[in-house]
Formats: sequence, C-alpha cells, structure tokens
Amino acid sequence: MLKRYYLYLPLLAFMGLAQADTALKAKLEALLPGMIVESMEPLEGTGLYEAVVDGEIVYFSKDARYVFQGDVIALDSRQNITANKRVVLKKKVLASLDEADMIVFEPEKTKHTLTVFTDIDCGYCRKLHQQMSEYNDLGIKIRYMAFPRSGPDSDSFNKAVNVWCADDRQQAMTDSKLGTHIAAKSCDNPVGAHFEAGRRLGVTGTPALFLESGQMLPGYIPPKRLKQMLDEQA
Repeated sequence: MLKRYYLYLPLLAFMGLAQADTALKAKLEALLPGMIVESMEPLEGTGLYEAVVDGEIVYFSKDARYVFQGDVIALDSRQNITANKRVVLKKKVLASLDEADMIVFEPEKTKHTLTVFTDIDCGYCRKLHQQMSEYNDLGIKIRYMAFPRSGPDSDSFNKAVNVWCADDRQQAMTDSKLGTHIAAKSCDNPVGAHFEAGRRLGVTGTPALFLESGQMLPGYIPPKRLKQMLDEQA
C-alpha cells in the first residue's frame, strides 16, 4: 500500500503545480484587465514564472506581487533565455500564417524559404525586389507580407491594399516597386492582419526577413550573401 502511495506522489505534485499555475494565471488576469495571459509556466530554478502577455514576455513572482521586464540570462551557460523564447514565439506566429494571403515568388527548386515584411515605398525593399530573379535562382523562396510602416489609414497602407487586391498580385507588386500607380481597388484583404502580425513579431523597419526558425534578419541583404547566411544557418 505504501509503495503504491509513492507511485502517486509525482502525479499529485504535478496536479498541485498545475492548480497553482491556474490560480496564478487567474490572479494575473484580474490584475491586468483587458490584457490576455497567453501562456505561463515556472522558469526552472529561479522561483519566477515566465508569462506571455499580449505577445510580450514578462516574469512574475510566485505571489504575483512583482513583475520583471527584460532579458533573463543564465550566467553558467551564458544563454539568453528570453531571447530563445522570443524565437520560439516567432516561429509559432510564422507557422500560423496562411501562405494563400501572401505574395509568393518561388524558385523551381526551393532550398530556403524567407517570409519578408515589405513596404511599397521602402527603398531597400525595392532594391530587394529588383533582384528577385537572383534570389530565386539561388533557390530562395520569398513570401511577402505587407508592412506599411506609416500604419493604417496612410498612403502606404492604401498602396499595399491596391496590390493585394489586384487580379495579378505578383505583377502589381513588381509594378508598384517600380513606382507605377496601381489602380485603387477594394477587397477582403490581409494587409491589416499582416501589419499586426509584423508588430507582434517585432518588426519596426523594412525589409524584415524571417527564417523558418523564427530568427529575424533585419534589412536588405544581397542575394549571394543571403544564400551564404542561410546555408550556414541550415
């Protein structure tokens, strides 16, 4: 009988921890009205809880009296625990995106896939697009997401809508990058959702290049150099 009791101890401990986590999550949500606690778990060996609140990583004391913002770094391994978590979250966001809502330039044989947040009026975005055939020739697939830097209700935002609503999105993207006026057209478009996804991923400038791993490469990178970097990452 005693032996059976010891067999149940790990399960009881897990149930107690889960109940504690649920209670703490409820307490945090009460303390943070209007904010969503997306996930929460103990940060092993620290006495802290790591939570994702509205897409941001924060840390709380066990009693939810204190909140800590910033990066947590393990001194023994020199690993940035928070940065690693950010990459995991970004990978999840990228995996949830629907490629049907993107404008995709795909090579005959794909070796690497990049998700690129682009602004129609961004100079380096235009430079990247002008070399699209070179990226594709190197086996790099480019999946465009809209990120009009000036935000909603701006001229840049409207240009992105016109491109995404065009009958031929690829041609409209190419024309718009050359400065050609694209006829105004309205449709059920993903531009607003793309912009919010970019903000969630930490995009502040364009072009923003995301690897499938969730890592972001900010700024324009020439085709051959980008291929070298992607090969090294792989």
